[in-house]
Amino acid sequence: MNAEATALTATELAEIDALVFAPDPETVTAGKLAEWLGLTPNRVSALAREGVIPRDADKRFPLRTAIRAYCDHARAGATGRRADTELAAEKLRLAKEQADKIAFANARARGELITAGEVERAWAGVLRDVRAAFLALPSRAASKLGHLTPHDLAALDEEVRDVLLELAEHE
Repeated sequence: MNAEATALTATELAEIDALVFAPDPETVTAGKLAEWLGLTPNRVSALAREGVIPRDADKRFPLRTAIRAYCDHARAGATGRRADTELAAEKLRLAKEQADKIAFANARARGELITAGEVERAWAGVLRDVRAAFLALPSRAASKLGHLTPHDLAALDEEVRDVLLELAEHE
């Protein structure tokens, strides 16, 4: 929009001056107030019935007071919408969390997920088996390699135990 299109005419400036500096508040019809507010006359009347915009006994509106009241109403509505937006975001976050909880419960029921305790018990069993296999290594070697002396077997047993101790220290 260019500056010429937004420039006020002398008539419009006179109307603004009359509104701002008028000693008595000017009263207008619902149609005229609707023009000022960018609403329909029916909406202006509805706002008056709701008590948002004041009007006098002749169903006329004090222009400055009505505009101020409508602005306050619009401002309060904007604040409410902002709170509604925040509430909606929180409700969406809660719904996602609930959906995740149900998805995890379903996956567990199908056997697709197991608890950390179950994993720990399973791995503890595997590691016990590995430890037992390593500890059995010297006696298995003695049965397959008949030339090993008891000293060789004791050295092999000591090395296996040292390796297992080193592994235990790195947990």
